[in-house]
Amino acid sequence: MLALPLTQLLLCMVQLTLLGGVLMFFRPLLVGIVRALVLVVRPRPTKDELAARRQRAQAAAVGSH
Repeated sequence: MLALPLTQLLLCMVQLTLLGGVLMFFRPLLVGIVRALVLVVRPRPTKDELAARRQRAQAAAVGSH
């Protein structure tokens, strides 16, 4: 009666350990995939957009003084 839950617990612990090992081994790949997905959802601004934003910020700083 007690052997079945203990066996299931041991099996679950082994599976979690293997999953953790696989995730640690492929961590750089997974981080790269996540970064690529973030860029798909929220792309980086172009150099022209960054320059325009910088000019607006400078103009606002000069105008407020």
